[in-house]
Amino acid sequence: MTRRHRGFTLIELLVVIAIIAVLIALLLPAVQAAREAARRSQCTNNLKQLGLAVHNYISANEEIPPAGANGTSGLPGDTAQTQTYSMKVRLLPFLEQQALANAFNYGFAGTYNSLFHSTGNQTVTGTNLATLNCPSDYNPGHISSIANTTRPMGVSSYFNNEGTSRQYTQSNSNGPSWYLGNNGNVGRQLTLAAVTDGTSGTAMFSEIIKGNNGANKVGSVTVVDATSTIPGVGSQGSDYKDYQACLNSKTYASMWDFKGEYWTTMDAGRGGAYSHTMLPNTKSCNCCTAWDNRINAGSYHSGGVNVLFLDGSVKFIKNSINNVSWYGIATINNGEVIDANSL
Repeated sequence: MTRRHRGFTLIELLVVIAIIAVLIALLLPAVQAAREAARRSQCTNNLKQLGLAVHNYISANEEIPPAGANGTSGLPGDTAQTQTYSMKVRLLPFLEQQALANAFNYGFAGTYNSLFHSTGNQTVTGTNLATLNCPSDYNPGHISSIANTTRPMGVSSYFNNEGTSRQYTQSNSNGPSWYLGNNGNVGRQLTLAAVTDGTSGTAMFSEIIKGNNGANKVGSVTVVDATSTIPGVGSQGSDYKDYQACLNSKTYASMWDFKGEYWTTMDAGRGGAYSHTMLPNTKSCNCCTAWDNRINAGSYHSGGVNVLFLDGSVKFIKNSINNVSWYGIATINNGEVIDANSL
C-alpha cells in the first residue's frame, strides 16, 4: 500500500496569506500610533529641557535670556552684529553643552555670512543636538554645507516666541523674546516681573516644521491655500487683510524653505523666533512684507503642536485653538485672561 501525503491547496494558501495581510493591516496603525506617541513624548521632554535651561539662565542672570541683538549690544567693546546669536546658543551651558558653549566665539564680528559661515564658529554651527530636534519631524532643514567646507549646518525644530506681528507694534517684540541693542525700540531687559500676564499663560518656545532642503514638498514651508480665511482681532485684523491680499494676488515671491537652518543665529524661522500671527500648522507665505510674522508654529504631530510655557510646563495646543487665545498666550503684558479649557 502507498501512503498518500496531503499538502495545502493553492486556495488554502491564499486564504492564509489573506488572513495574515488583514492582521498586519489592523495592527500596523496601532504600531505607528504607539511610535508617534513615543516621539511626541520625546518632543515634550526636549521642550521641558529647554524650559529648565531658561529658568537656570534666569537664576544665574536675573533676566530672561536675550534672543539676539539689533545693531550693537551696548556691551563694552562690542561691535556691530557681534551678538546676533540665538537664544539657544546662550542656553548651551544650561543644556549640559558646556564644551560647545566654550567653543563658540561670541565676539566674532562681521556680516551675516562671516558670522555663521566662517571658520570662527563652524564647529558649533555644524553640530546637531538631539535636544533641539523633534523626532517626528523628518525634514532635513536647509542643509547646504557651511561655506568653503563640506560640513552641513546644524538644524533645529524649536523656536522662541516673539509675540504677535511686529508690523503693528513699532517693531517691538511683545512676547518674551527680547533683543540686546542700542537701536530704537530694542534693548529692553526683560525679567519675569515684566510678565504680568503670568508665566503659566505665556508661550516661550514652540516647534515649527523644518524646511525640506529646497524641495518645497507638501508639509514643508509652502504658502497657505488662497481660499483660507482666518479672522483677526484688534490690530491683527490689518495684518490678516494684508496677508489675504497677498494670497489672492497670486504674486508671492517664493516658497520659503529655510526653516530650521542655522540654530546658532537669531534670524526668525532659522535659529531664532516664530510668531503667533498665523494659527498653528497653517502654512507660511513669504511675500509682500519684510516682516517675520509669517513664521508660525507647526509640527507633524496629529492635531496640534507642543508649546513650552514660561513656567516650564509643556502643553499640546490643538490646531483648532481660537485666534484670541493664540494671541493671548503670545504676549507678556496685554492683560488677557486665558481660559485653560480654550488651550
